[in-house]
Amino acid sequence: MKKLLAILTVSSVVLVGCLGGVKDEKQAFIDATVEATCLVFQADNIFDPALEEQAIAIYKDHGFDADDEVAMTELTEKYQDDEDVQAAITQALEECAGDFADAFADLADDLEETVEDLEEVVEDAEEVVEEVVE
Repeated sequence: MKKLLAILTVSSVVLVGCLGGVKDEKQAFIDATVEATCLVFQADNIFDPALEEQAIAIYKDHGFDADDEVAMTELTEKYQDDEDVQAAITQALEECAGDFADAFADLADDLEETVEDLEEVVEDAEEVVEEVVE
């Protein structure tokens, strides 16, 4: 009896140790999605075909068969409405998209300044036209 108890104890410790280090599918999907999306956010050219290859490699690194489009579609459909997944991805993407959003905000500010400068040029041009016409 002691021998059986010892075998069961050792077996359970080994199983817990082996399985404890394995990420569950949901967390792996979150991690892969965040990593792949951040890759796109940080890319100089989002139309670069190499990005797709890199994204596929990311999903493979997280244990998914990214070459199987049907399986990947099913995986995406499985988690697309999961509120926990959406929240985790949104929170993680805020970090990598933060710089991207800041760049757009700076661009919008620059554009606003340019529009204001152009409006002044138009006003000056209108004044010149009025003087010439008179």
